[in-house]
Amino acid sequence: MRVMSAENSRGLLIRNVKGMFIQVPPEIFRCQSSLGPIPTLVWINMVALAQKQKPLKIQDLAETMGLEQREVSQALALLADRGWINDGGLEIQMVLPDTQSIELAPPNDSVLDEEQASFEWLVSYSAARIGPPSPDEMRKLLHWMVKKGLSHEVIAVAIEEMTVQVANPGFPYLEGILRNWHATGIRSYNDLLENPHLTKVLGPIAANRQPSMAEQRWKEVFPDEFD
Repeated sequence: MRVMSAENSRGLLIRNVKGMFIQVPPEIFRCQSSLGPIPTLVWINMVALAQKQKPLKIQDLAETMGLEQREVSQALALLADRGWINDGGLEIQMVLPDTQSIELAPPNDSVLDEEQASFEWLVSYSAARIGPPSPDEMRKLLHWMVKKGLSHEVIAVAIEEMTVQVANPGFPYLEGILRNWHATGIRSYNDLLENPHLTKVLGPIAANRQPSMAEQRWKEVFPDEFD
């Protein structure tokens, strides 16, 4: 086989596979550097499934692509967040966002911002504890983090709380816990430690927590309040 020279070659012509019937929109290739290789390939595989009129099964897709289910779930979450898929409940609509307005990241930029990294960690945690979340459930997780202001640690504790409270944990039950905690002002992991009555799983941890300097000073000034 000839090896083309990078210095003087204009590139090699690639002929299509005979009988190929899967059509992939060119927009996905223009945005693959910002999406990353796994979400890009997941989207392309979903296009292929749609054209073959086959349903999406996360476990089957993960096996086909040689990935973990959590990796596919993370990719679906990112694709939904970036506007490449739209979960209508009973079906997933493949979407072509306005790629002209998408700011492409440098090809070698693999550093996630803190919020995105926290969300992907939460999706992985949820997948490991109660099964891979659907695209709609991933959007709801993101909603609780971004719109409601609950940290990913709080949501993870809520998942643990749900698993010890019910035999068949489900997302509606999880949202019930999150609504109750949000109504009482819970936003951070430390908020839960300061309100151990709200959760069973953090009770022993909260009991052994060392008081902050401010709390210690308050106890010294008003000892009767802590009897």
